[in-house]
Amino acid sequence: MSRILKSIMGRKLGLDHGNVLLSQKGFVSGDNGKQIALPSPTRVALFDDFIGDRVSTSVWQFVEGTDSATSSAAILTGGIGGVLRLTTGDAGTGLAADTEQMTANQLMWQASNGGLSLQARLKLSQITECYVFVGFTDTVAASLEAPIMSAGSADTFTTNASDAVGFMFDTRMTTDNIWLTGVKADVDATHQNSGVAPVAAQYLTLRVDVDSSGNATFYINGVQRGTTLANAITAATDLTPVVTVSKTATASSMTLDLDYLHITMDRAADGGAV
Repeated sequence: MSRILKSIMGRKLGLDHGNVLLSQKGFVSGDNGKQIALPSPTRVALFDDFIGDRVSTSVWQFVEGTDSATSSAAILTGGIGGVLRLTTGDAGTGLAADTEQMTANQLMWQASNGGLSLQARLKLSQITECYVFVGFTDTVAASLEAPIMSAGSADTFTTNASDAVGFMFDTRMTTDNIWLTGVKADVDATHQNSGVAPVAAQYLTLRVDVDSSGNATFYINGVQRGTTLANAITAATDLTPVVTVSKTATASSMTLDLDYLHITMDRAADGGAV
């Protein structure tokens, strides 16, 4: 075991007898709004860079629409640095046919622990006639959900999840920007227009931080967008990360390339039941 002998900040960070750097709370790398946390005794963290020739089915599961002959999820051959490609169907009849959805296998994340975050770096092959949701939801991928989506008229919403929070891009909205969305126990948060639209075939980084009360703060490419979204999700609800992409019309498929996906949450203190 190691103890801090030469310290910074009152023995919260320092060197041990072997000049090994120690931090009581763990380590975080990256600029504000684009940070990656390492697992530690106080932090649960998952970082998937999609390295190798197949996605881990022990962690992730996929569900697709009825046009399953075209829809797929696979590590991209030749994807530099590791890329997971989600490919939609091409029936051209909407989400029920053309969706490709990815969730974790279990509901293992909860805002009430504190420090809940999801960060994803991704790009879309098209930004017309499509739907994307990236965030957390309360249902694993046993069936298609589309947690929060356009209601099909003006800038209005349909929330299929009881609890979900994340980024929504749906070209059926009047304003074709990324929206900052949440629903808490079937009550919608006050969704916000980020003012940012994705660019086809260009990567962007999306991050949502959820505090222990269920309020959410959103970042796009490291810059905070909107204000903190109050009552974005029920703090005690069990959650899974979710990435969903679909065509909403036109008989052609599109892809979502996921460079990495990072999820983190504070670990409950010793002495509790979780």
